[in-house]
Amino acid sequence: MADKPMKEGDRDLELEKAQKGHAEYEKQQTEAQKKLDARDAAVKEKVKNVVEKVKGAFKFKSGGSVSSASKRADGCAVKGKTKGRIV
Repeated sequence: MADKPMKEGDRDLELEKAQKGHAEYEKQQTEAQKKLDARDAAVKEKVKNVVEKVKGAFKFKSGGSVSSASKRADGCAVKGKTKGRIV
């Protein structure tokens, strides 16, 4: 079937219809993005609260570096312990 050539008025109607459809699509996408952003913000806030609770429950001491292994006092690295023997 051969397509009929569109009249000038028909093209304008089709263009207007397409523009309205695109505007509606953009509006829906914007609303959906706002909902996702709100959900993400809520999740971030919950994660922040959980992290604060965990940090409050486990009060760790601030550690420092040790200059040598023998100063750790756990006995695993005392200087001269093997005395040349193969372990």
